[in-house]
Amino acid sequence: MKKDGINRALIRIGFPVFTGMLVGQIQQITDQAFLGHASAEYLSAVGNAGYTIWTTISFLFSLGTGAAILVSQKIGEKKPSVAAAILGSTFVFSSGFSILIFLIWAFGNRAIFTLMGLSDPILGYTALYARICTISVLISGFSSAAQAVYNGTGSTRPVMVTSILRAGINAGLDWVLIFGHFGFPAMGIAGAAIATLTADLIGGAYSISQAFSKKLPVRLSFAAIRRASLKTYLAVIKIGIPAGLEEFAWNAGNIILIRILNGINPMAAGIYTIVMSITLIPSFFFMATGSAAMTLAGRKTGEGKPAEIGLTNRKAMIQCMAVSAFFLALFALFPERFAGIFTRDQGVIAFAGSMLLIASITLFPKAMNIIYGGGIRGMGDTRWMLASQAFGTAFVVAVAYIMIFAFKLSLAGLFLAVLADEVVRAAINGAWFHRKVRLAVDQVAAAEREAV
Repeated sequence: MKKDGINRALIRIGFPVFTGMLVGQIQQITDQAFLGHASAEYLSAVGNAGYTIWTTISFLFSLGTGAAILVSQKIGEKKPSVAAAILGSTFVFSSGFSILIFLIWAFGNRAIFTLMGLSDPILGYTALYARICTISVLISGFSSAAQAVYNGTGSTRPVMVTSILRAGINAGLDWVLIFGHFGFPAMGIAGAAIATLTADLIGGAYSISQAFSKKLPVRLSFAAIRRASLKTYLAVIKIGIPAGLEEFAWNAGNIILIRILNGINPMAAGIYTIVMSITLIPSFFFMATGSAAMTLAGRKTGEGKPAEIGLTNRKAMIQCMAVSAFFLALFALFPERFAGIFTRDQGVIAFAGSMLLIASITLFPKAMNIIYGGGIRGMGDTRWMLASQAFGTAFVVAVAYIMIFAFKLSLAGLFLAVLADEVVRAAINGAWFHRKVRLAVDQVAAAEREAV
C-alpha cells in the first residue's frame, strides 16, 4: 500500500465514522442546549445519566469491536465465510447481554444514581431521563453486531447515515417535546428522553437492516444467524472482553470523577460535561481515524504485512496532530462562545471557557493514545489496551483527588489530572506499539529467510 493509498484508505473508512460521530454529538448537544436553556439543573442530570448509561452499553459495543477485529483479519486472510460466521454468532449472543443490561436499569435505576451521590431534584430528573432512554438498550446487542460489520469491512457509510437520521429526529422532537409545540405539553427533561429514545430506535433499526445488504463484502445473514455457535462467539469474547473492560474502565473513571465533582458542587458536573462535549468534536476525528487504523491494521495482520501497520499509524498521526493544532487555536480564541451554546449563565460560561483551554492542550496526547490504540487492537492485542486503561483510570482518579483536595484547585485540578493521564499513557502505548511492529516485522523476515 503506497503512502497516498494509505491516506485515501484512512479518509475513506474514517470520514463516514467521523461524520457519524459528529452528527451524533450534535444530537447530544441538542439535548444539552435545549435543556440548559430550560433549566440549569437539567444539564447536571443529563451529564450524570449520559455517562452512566453509556458505561453500561459500551461493553456491548466493545464486544462488537472484538468481532470487527476478527472480521478484518479474516478478510485479510481471504476467509469471508469465517468472517460471516463470526458476525452471525455476535448478533445472537450479544442480544443476551443487552437484555441483562436492560433489566439492571429497569430495577436499579434510582439506586445507581443515589450511589453516585445525587439528591433531589437532580436525582429525580436523572432517574426519569434514564428510565426512558434505557429502553433502547434492548436493541444494542443487535446494533453492536451491525457496527462490527461496518468497522470490520471498512464499509462505514451506513454509520454516517444512521447518525444523521438519529440527530434529525432527535432535534425535531426535542424542540417539540421539551418546550411544548404543535399542541404537545412542555415535558422538559422527559420530552428530551422520549426524543432520544425515538431517534435511537429508528436509527438502530436502519443500521441493523443495512448490515444485511448484499452490497457489503461481508454481511450479516440469516443463514449465519441460524448457525450461530457459542464456540465462535467465545473467540469474539476473547478479544472483545478486554476491549469491553477497557471501555468500562475509561467510563468508570469518568463516573468517579463526576462523583467527586458532585461532592464539590452539583453544577461542577454540568461544567465538566459542557467542556467534554465541546472537545469531543476534534476527538471524534481522532476516534474515526483510530477506527480506520484498526481496520487497516487488522487487514494487514491477516495479510502478513506488519511494516504497513507502522506506516499507516504514522500517516494517521500526522493527520491528527494537524487537527489538534487547528482546534487548539480555535478554542483559545473563542472559548466562551463555545461554552455559551449550552447556557445563558455568564458565570458558568466564563468558568467553562477557561477550563476549555486546558482541555484543548490535552487533545495532542489524546490523539496519540487513540491512534496507537487503534493499531494495537488491530493486531489483536486488546489485553494491553485494557491494562493501559486500568492503569490510566487509577492514575487519573488519584491525581485528580490530590489536585482537587490537596492543592485546592477545584475543577481545574481535574482537567490537569486528565492532561497528565493522557501524556503518560501516550508514552506507554507508543512504546508498546512500536515494539509490537518491530517484533512482527522481524518474524516475517525470519520466515522469509527460512523459506529461501
